[in-house]
Amino acid sequence: MQHRAGYYNWLLAALLVALSVTVGYLFIAIPNVEMFTAAVFVSGFLTGPGRGALIGAAAALLFSLFNPYGAAAPPLLLTQIISMALTGLAGGLVQRAHWLERPVWIRTALFGGAGLLLTLIYDVLTTLSFAIIMAGGDAAKVWASFVYGMAFYGLHMISNTLIFALLLPLLLERLRFIITR
Repeated sequence: MQHRAGYYNWLLAALLVALSVTVGYLFIAIPNVEMFTAAVFVSGFLTGPGRGALIGAAAALLFSLFNPYGAAAPPLLLTQIISMALTGLAGGLVQRAHWLERPVWIRTALFGGAGLLLTLIYDVLTTLSFAIIMAGGDAAKVWASFVYGMAFYGLHMISNTLIFALLLPLLLERLRFIITR
């Protein structure tokens, strides 16, 4: 039976990678409004921190390489993979911390805070990877990249905070049966 459980776990991981990539393309035409981060987080929540990190890394790799707008440059791709691996890991750690058992207002704040923090990390890492290459190490140009991107970062952080705070607790409540199987 253990042998079958191993296949089930890897099959579930592969399906969650595919689901995350598919969800990632849903809002691709709207800059910085996305559900990819939430899908990777949910994947980690369902499979645990280790598999969640692997799912996040694989999903980011596939999403970025096969992006209809073009593949990411290697430094940007690397930071996207690292950020999404961290997101999947965080989802698994949150599941172990039993956030869903908290009162509604606390879990709303916790999930929203997680969405905000993970999005901030993603935006900082990806901007740094891009800005350092494009700016050639010039600190003023790197800083300018952050300043010009503020509106996009703000929209990205607000949308992910709302998605994490309002949608994820409801979705995860309904998916709980998968965890307890």
